[in-house]
Amino acid sequence: MTFSFPIAPKLKLLLPIVWIACAATLQSSATERDEQPLPIDGTPASELHDAMVDDLKFLSSDELQGRSSIDATILDAADYIAARFQSLGLQTDLFDGTALQFLDISVGPQIGSGDANFFQTESRDAAAEARGNSRDWELARDFTPLAIGASEGETSGDLVFVGYGIRAPEHDYDDYEEVDPEGKIVIMLRKEPGAKDPASPFDGLENTRHAYFETKVATAIDAGAAAVLLVNDAASVENMVAEARKRRQGELSRIAKIRKRVLELPAEAVHAREKLNRQIARIEAMLEESDAESAAARGLLGIVEAGTQSKRGDERRAETSEDADATRPPIPVLSISRDLADHLLADELSSIEAAIDSDWQPRSRELAGKRGLLGVGLTPSTVRSPNVIGVLPGRGELADETIVIGAHFDHVGMGEFGSLAPGTVAVHNGADDNASGTAAMLRVAGDLVSKFSRAGGPTSHRRIVFIAFTGEERGLLGSKHYIKQPRFPLSSTVAMINMDMVGRLTDNDLTVYGTGSAAGFESMLNDLNREADFRLTQVSSGYGPSDHSSFYQAGVPVLFFFTGLHTDYHRPSDDFDKLNLIGMDRITDMVSQVSERLATVPERPVYAETEKNVQIRRQLTVSMGVTLSQQPGEVVLSSIAAAGPAEQGGLRSGDRLIRVGKKEIHEIGDVMDQLRRRSPGDVLSVSVRRDAEEHSFDVELESR
Repeated sequence: MTFSFPIAPKLKLLLPIVWIACAATLQSSATERDEQPLPIDGTPASELHDAMVDDLKFLSSDELQGRSSIDATILDAADYIAARFQSLGLQTDLFDGTALQFLDISVGPQIGSGDANFFQTESRDAAAEARGNSRDWELARDFTPLAIGASEGETSGDLVFVGYGIRAPEHDYDDYEEVDPEGKIVIMLRKEPGAKDPASPFDGLENTRHAYFETKVATAIDAGAAAVLLVNDAASVENMVAEARKRRQGELSRIAKIRKRVLELPAEAVHAREKLNRQIARIEAMLEESDAESAAARGLLGIVEAGTQSKRGDERRAETSEDADATRPPIPVLSISRDLADHLLADELSSIEAAIDSDWQPRSRELAGKRGLLGVGLTPSTVRSPNVIGVLPGRGELADETIVIGAHFDHVGMGEFGSLAPGTVAVHNGADDNASGTAAMLRVAGDLVSKFSRAGGPTSHRRIVFIAFTGEERGLLGSKHYIKQPRFPLSSTVAMINMDMVGRLTDNDLTVYGTGSAAGFESMLNDLNREADFRLTQVSSGYGPSDHSSFYQAGVPVLFFFTGLHTDYHRPSDDFDKLNLIGMDRITDMVSQVSERLATVPERPVYAETEKNVQIRRQLTVSMGVTLSQQPGEVVLSSIAAAGPAEQGGLRSGDRLIRVGKKEIHEIGDVMDQLRRRSPGDVLSVSVRRDAEEHSFDVELESR
């Protein structure tokens, strides 16, 4: 899914009593079947579909490196899905004889020709004249243009060092006070004085807005600078080197694992061996071409790094500042190596940096007799990435109408984009997000092919288009592309079913969004759920942060199946062994039944408008240790678990809830809303009415 933080909705629960105690057991036939993730080993084969398990294992394997939509491994995943579609009997020759619908995904600006990107310096002192007064510096070794600045153009000017490039009157600090930057090329350090020093007037432990790249560049422009040369600070360089080494070691470990798999293959597995050897060759070529560790040691930033880091944890963008609203003509910005900066500063970079950090006083200076000439030429760059599409043709009177069943198969790769584990360089396997939805879609495809092709099957049914979407994690790009270039007319597309994160069924809770996007969806789900026996939460809205939203905004009714956010979301810990496989099997059965009904019912679903402000459900991770009873207009603590959080906090059986956190309580859903926002260890304020008096208690929540 595309959002980066969980927001819990207010849920209207259907049961009058809800157990929230960790130790209590929810009594229902469904929960006895599937509450805990089940290992593969020892699970009766009759309870699982082996193909779905194989699909899950492959899609969430380290081999695919987290399935980033702009990484070459997305093609391996796409080829696998296309082959599975074909094996199931779907039509897979829709795009020049293949199942792949390619789209271009922007990966930001890239460096153009070497002639357009250059940096030269010259000195006009006598010593320089004797040894040659000009020097050309090497692109990608000594300097790199940054996308935060102008994308093209040349400039020249005298060089001036402006410390950290900060003007902060609130701290009586101004790096520009003693120098004249007008029309000159300014050299500045990253971050701010006294970084990590709690005594620093700049807050030390937490960067202020003066550390942001945007603020530094804006200040330079306002001071009249012609260009900026940005020098990485020593601490950041150390972190970059460590990260580059970790990444390289991870790639070497991946090669070793693949080689081991090659050795374990039987002699007749010729094609599998060739495929694995191609993967090894690709990784080795990448490592050979990449000089990430030495680039990190020089302190060079990536071309878009200054634009993205300012929005991350170490250099967050200021939400309100004059800089955020100002419009300024861009100037060239280069990242230069510390060696180059040291050369320009007569080998005094480290000592100057240390001096500023020691007393938080500027050390700006004109670099007498030194000039620079630079050019920047950046060009837009894209990567081609595929949707994968298979079709079960329609039959009879309904054959020209279409049902779309989809799931995105991309994830966040090694964590460079979209990870919620900042600074972590590791495979984000995305077993739940969204290998689970993709594997479920493949199983639904198999189910429907079997039902519609067997003797006695329906004589009339709609065409079913199965789509594995790419680029969902980058803003629903694959589904938006299909909407713009549909293989079958949207005017005859009657419904879209989306599965995203369906692998963590907990407490038998299944949420379906879009139930108000067409009349009859709610009653259909309730009817089918009589047998499925889920604790079903229906959300009317057809909007949300997954691919169904693209279809809904194009006028297509939608249903989105979802088992809730969890603490492994967008982290390396979203692994196969945490999936609830029995729960997935049950959800897939229900989706197959919904799909069959929508494909065969004569009446076409009628699109309906719904509320746009949809909130996404988070799984419950905490326990209060109470049983709640719904009474008219209020919620009562009907029992308290011995030695549980509620009892230790002072709550008693019979207490009537007034507030939980800042929320006034009228129904059980209000309590659940507050608890889903919390994590184990959080202290929650609870106000109750006891013997006609109001009392307040602090309850330290524990893990479920």
